[in-house]
Amino acid sequence: MRYIYGYFCLFLLLFCVGCEKSSDGPDDNGNPILKINTQEKLVSNTAGSFEIYITSNTLWKVESKNSWLTPEKSEGQGDLSVRIRYAESSSDKRTGIIRFIADGLNPVELTVIQTGLTFTNPIAGIPDPWVVKHEGFYYLCKADGNGINIAKSDKLSEFPHTRRVWNSPTDAGDNKPWNVSNIWAPELHRIDGKWYIYYTAGRPHAETNSYNFQRSGVLRAKTDDPMGEWEDMGMLYTGDNYRPDIVPSTDNTAYGIDLSVFQLNKKMYAVWSGYPEGSSEQNLYIATMSDPLTITSSRSVISSADKPWERHNSRINEGPAFLKNKEQGKFFVVYSCNGSWTKHYRLGYIMLGDTLANPTEPANWTKSANEVFYRNDDTSGANGVNGVGHCSFTKSPDGQEDWIVYHVKNRNDDGWSSGRSTFIQKFGWKSDGTPYFGTPAGWGEPLAIPSGESH
Repeated sequence: MRYIYGYFCLFLLLFCVGCEKSSDGPDDNGNPILKINTQEKLVSNTAGSFEIYITSNTLWKVESKNSWLTPEKSEGQGDLSVRIRYAESSSDKRTGIIRFIADGLNPVELTVIQTGLTFTNPIAGIPDPWVVKHEGFYYLCKADGNGINIAKSDKLSEFPHTRRVWNSPTDAGDNKPWNVSNIWAPELHRIDGKWYIYYTAGRPHAETNSYNFQRSGVLRAKTDDPMGEWEDMGMLYTGDNYRPDIVPSTDNTAYGIDLSVFQLNKKMYAVWSGYPEGSSEQNLYIATMSDPLTITSSRSVISSADKPWERHNSRINEGPAFLKNKEQGKFFVVYSCNGSWTKHYRLGYIMLGDTLANPTEPANWTKSANEVFYRNDDTSGANGVNGVGHCSFTKSPDGQEDWIVYHVKNRNDDGWSSGRSTFIQKFGWKSDGTPYFGTPAGWGEPLAIPSGESH
């Protein structure tokens, strides 16, 4: 990990918390509008300046809430740029506010973060990254060949090398376990005081000539230390014909990958990506659970690739992760769509607008109007951000910031050979209670370290 002290940068992060308060564009009815081109600015500790671009059709004023921030204009009219000067700082980090005001509109605020403490993405070369925070530490879980590895760190922006915690079983004569190969997308969860890993596995591709036999399984930690020993608790049921006495097997379940679990209103659910019968499209399915080891219903579809932005090259919904807005009573499944091997990979979400509603009923979910997180640098000869997806969510060390963990495709090459890398980025919330992820950070672009992180 690289901390950059005194880095002279004017970094633009499209972090649009509160930007919905301003108009989305010129108002044909003559109503006043006021917008700025970014809601957050990162600057170095050395003195300097930057410009903010204002879009408006009315009179506006600018005021600084902090003495170290000085606008060169105090007022203006229409579309203009305003230069903001900032003084030198000797502190690790400080935050200031510039406010833009117009009659009849809510104020629009610019947050300026001045810091000598930064990091750059990627923080690891891991696809499908899953990060969990527990008792002051972060745990990063990943597939590694035919096994699962975990790393432990007291920093979100920096992880040591991972360590193997579980090996898949091997064939022994006629005993051919279902989960010997193709370990994908493991997720570490702490549920009711115990640790679990949900993972995808199957038989060798050379044996089946297909990945259609991929299924979902669960491990349970033998102790309270996720870096310790684990035991395999078996396959989970992902089929259409559940009965209470069923024992999950490859024959009575359906293709099921990226399985994740959540609890809502004291009930537990599993969500995963699977095929409808007779099709290779990937939908998101949900089922009830009686405990972390047991699915207790047939699967129900809650999302399929039915929007143009989900169907650029394939019809795939996968990699579900969960967010809850407790204050506004909204619950989100954030998922990846399009092919993960292409530049079109991106995130969307479905929302349960009423957390008391039954999540197994498809009609209770509302899909985002468009993708909510996407970038394509279109680089083939150098590393860049060429599609993003398969995320997880966590908090900063002090619990004050929300962060998304995701992978980027390193190059636009329609394959996985160039690799996928782990990025992290702070995100915020709109006033309507939906998450705002902004624009994915660039490869090697400085970001302020997570709030409360030591250095």
